[in-house]
Amino acid sequence: MARRTEDGRHDGGSDASPGPGEAEVLSASLEDYLEAILRLERASRVARVSEIAGRLDVSRPSVTGALKSLASRGLVTHAPYGHVTLTEAGTAIAVEVERRHLAIRDFLTGVLGVAEAKAETAACRLEHVLEPDVLAHFVGYAEKHSAHCGPCDPDPGHGDSTLRAAS
Repeated sequence: MARRTEDGRHDGGSDASPGPGEAEVLSASLEDYLEAILRLERASRVARVSEIAGRLDVSRPSVTGALKSLASRGLVTHAPYGHVTLTEAGTAIAVEVERRHLAIRDFLTGVLGVAEAKAETAACRLEHVLEPDVLAHFVGYAEKHSAHCGPCDPDPGHGDSTLRAAS
């Protein structure tokens, strides 16, 4: 069974529920759902299943299944056919996932000169495949060395350009 590591990252195992005294584990996919919900909440205070499906390019039944899993972990609140909102715990995880994503994306664009669209895709993949300790070092370095890029849009191409996250 996988465990959540000291820095909050998934260690590569399953999404099985933790045993007594074990930390909660989230797959890369569930982390992506939390991040999408966070961004939708910022834009309109709540998220809808159809909006989440559109943002992640998945089916509505897939979203419903993920929401059930997230709700059982206490990370979202969702009633059938209702709005989706993050709980305090869900928000904390989503903000950390977004922080890692932005640091990687901004490093790729600002320091390495990778095109925005390619950097966005690569950041989404890298944030989930790097070993937790490597990711922590990478994000720390990226945040420190991307500072010259200035504020970056945390959600390119998805509206709400007023939201900015400092690199």
